[in-house]
Amino acid sequence: MKTLKNLFFLTITITLLISCEEKQQKHKLLLFDFEDVTQAEFVKPQDATFELVEKDGNNYIKVNNGFTIRETGVRLVSPKNESWDLSGYFQVKADVSNVGDEDIQVELFVGNDPDGLLRWYCSDYIDLEPGESKTITVDLAWTPWIHNPQIEVNGLRGIPGKIKADLTKVTEFTFCSRYAMQPNNFTVDNVRAVGKYEERSSEGFFPFIDEYGQYIHKDWEGKMHSDEELKTYAQKELAHLKSSKGPENIGKFGGWSAGPKLKATGFFRTEKVDNKWWIVDPEGYLFWTTGLNCVSSESVFTGISHRENYFRFLPEKDSVLGQYYGKGRHASHGFYKDKLPYDSYNFYQSNLYRKYGEDWLTMFRDMAHLRIKDWGMNTIGFVSDFGATRQQRTPYVGSIWIRNTPKIQGSEGFWGKFHDVFDPKFREAVRASVERQREGAGDPFCIGYFVDNELSWGLLGSLSVGTLNSPSSQPAKIEFVNDLILKYSTIENLNKVWKTNHDSWNAILESQESPNEEFAKEDLIAFYDKIADTYFKTINEELKRVAPNQNYLGCRFAWANNDVVLTAASRYLDIMSFNKYEYSIEKMSLPEGVDKPIMIGEFHFGALDRGNFHVGIKKAKDQAERGQMYQDYIQGALRNKYIVGAHWFQYLDEPNTGRFDGENYNVGFIDVCDNPYKELIEKVKETTYSMYEYRSNN
Repeated sequence: MKTLKNLFFLTITITLLISCEEKQQKHKLLLFDFEDVTQAEFVKPQDATFELVEKDGNNYIKVNNGFTIRETGVRLVSPKNESWDLSGYFQVKADVSNVGDEDIQVELFVGNDPDGLLRWYCSDYIDLEPGESKTITVDLAWTPWIHNPQIEVNGLRGIPGKIKADLTKVTEFTFCSRYAMQPNNFTVDNVRAVGKYEERSSEGFFPFIDEYGQYIHKDWEGKMHSDEELKTYAQKELAHLKSSKGPENIGKFGGWSAGPKLKATGFFRTEKVDNKWWIVDPEGYLFWTTGLNCVSSESVFTGISHRENYFRFLPEKDSVLGQYYGKGRHASHGFYKDKLPYDSYNFYQSNLYRKYGEDWLTMFRDMAHLRIKDWGMNTIGFVSDFGATRQQRTPYVGSIWIRNTPKIQGSEGFWGKFHDVFDPKFREAVRASVERQREGAGDPFCIGYFVDNELSWGLLGSLSVGTLNSPSSQPAKIEFVNDLILKYSTIENLNKVWKTNHDSWNAILESQESPNEEFAKEDLIAFYDKIADTYFKTINEELKRVAPNQNYLGCRFAWANNDVVLTAASRYLDIMSFNKYEYSIEKMSLPEGVDKPIMIGEFHFGALDRGNFHVGIKKAKDQAERGQMYQDYIQGALRNKYIVGAHWFQYLDEPNTGRFDGENYNVGFIDVCDNPYKELIEKVKETTYSMYEYRSNN
């Protein structure tokens, strides 16, 4: 009888899956399959060539990539400059294969929206080993359902019921080899738009955020409905944490007391053991840093101004909960960029007050230490609460921002222009910034210092071009021209190489035009290297003057960072740091000849199953898969001989209605009500409690 019942349910499941597949196939628009060979006319290579291949009765294109531009690959453009209307489809899919000899990442951009963020939202990529084939999928809306009609919601990146961009006039699809450092090859076939949204009425949507900062129009396990629930959850968790001993065989500073005992210096340092890099803790034990960024209650405020109707309840400003209002004075991107200052509110802090009363900040710090220990982790990460880090209970990393520096005016970047490291004021700014950390310098719990974050180094030589595009008074430009004078002696000699017609050295200073990068390549790269070398050398000198016993952890490289910059950095860094939002970093390496430990400064995975609107940079289907992805990522890092730790961004979720730049990612270990995601934490503990043995044995 039981067998028949199981067979019945299996039959129903298969039928439903077939039905779903049939529905998706019915709602499908085939864009490119190359069976019509004339489609090759609409393939536009970018630092690449392509060929139409026929194999086993099927046509596809093979792309042969270079690596000199950001998006090396091909654009598939609409015939006769017309456009596709994809507004009724939920996803764009394409089948791709790696037919080269190296691991690659193939990225797909849908459309060419002039808003860089929107274009980024309408993209995704996949990892491919040699000979591997997969399907890239790009979601075209934030949720599988949309509001009809669409509604205006501002100040947050992921918006429930919102199509990501204008999909009525899509004119191109870009396939590129992501961050290519050498030639590679991939194929593209069966580019199609598929899936249909569920449509919902927008009537009654506002307000959509409750008094706790949660989404109103959905319920889920762990959602809070009253202050009593908040307190009950808090009491239950605190009782568990006070009884938790954390992993076994862990020393005072989080090192592996059951492992080999090395020289103890009283501070964190690095050493290679059995051909693997490790951090060594102050007691001499092997240490692998697992951390959480932004362990702070301050950074999760959200804008209120111009959006008051989003919120069901906002307290009176003179009430006890009114103390959590503030003023937003910075917005690098998004809705509030031109609306400074703006009123803000911190739902997370108000929830801490509801849970713990007037002493909530003390409890916040205490809970952070207890949780990190219980979760098998050992480090408080980037930009975290000073009050927590200085308690000497959990190792931490320091965060230094080089403020108010002169900039290379012709440079550009997501977070701003690059420092002019040749201006004497740069060293003065570095010294002032480092001096502010003197109180923590010498603390044995301080692993080291990150300095700056995600600087825009650009493509090889780009900062040199930016220097030449700057005014004549730019110190970096003066330095560059002096280097050229030393090398070429006469302007005529430079003109021969660069194929220019400058009539004097002063003419180069006065010009703000870019040279032909191919002809000037050698000099652009040389000065680019000098910028990088001067940047890291200056910071190293000033940091070691104040904190000689702490590690210089670098600037948390992001995006594509070339061998020239990484080699320059390796001369001065104790540990190389990278923010790597990937599914795996097991095969991550450094340029040839560079042998340095690596720390991952940021990674995360997010989902939409608990009332959130944006998955962050890497997507999971639910909290359980977030946990599995965490384990896969960390265990891959543990198998990598260079990597000495990885820090998750971040301790708690970003506000549902967006932080200062609109980010509203489900990337926390805890939610806005200060409650941990149970399924995620279970997998984290399964990973961290055995991480030392795992690294030692793999």
